[in-house]
Amino acid sequence: MKLLLTFIAVASLAFVAGCGDSTTAATATSGNHDASGPITEAKLGVKIYPGATIVTSGETDEIVSANLRTPDPPAKAIAFYETELGAKGSGDPATYQISGRKGNMTYGISINTDSQTNISITGRK
Repeated sequence: MKLLLTFIAVASLAFVAGCGDSTTAATATSGNHDASGPITEAKLGVKIYPGATIVTSGETDEIVSANLRTPDPPAKAIAFYETELGAKGSGDPATYQISGRKGNMTYGISINTDSQTNISITGRK
């Protein structure tokens, strides 16, 4: 459990760092971005929140990740991903964590808010 919480904390920090760049994954060509373009639901293994903008995304041999932004309220994103993973999260709408398994992947999803709702998804193969 401690490893999963550390995993989620690192993913959250990566998301916050990624939010400072207004470049979307579709136009980004540097850093750790997947050169093939934005991540797909098939690669990510969970659904991408409807209407969300992919801020950054990437994939390694062991990890898949995506950082999303949406103008929807955090409660809608929380309900969506709790349903998607079949797991309840914890926290308040300003900083909420959901962890669970889907298929052969373990996921940590962090949802927080500033002027929009930020969703950080990290899956470990």
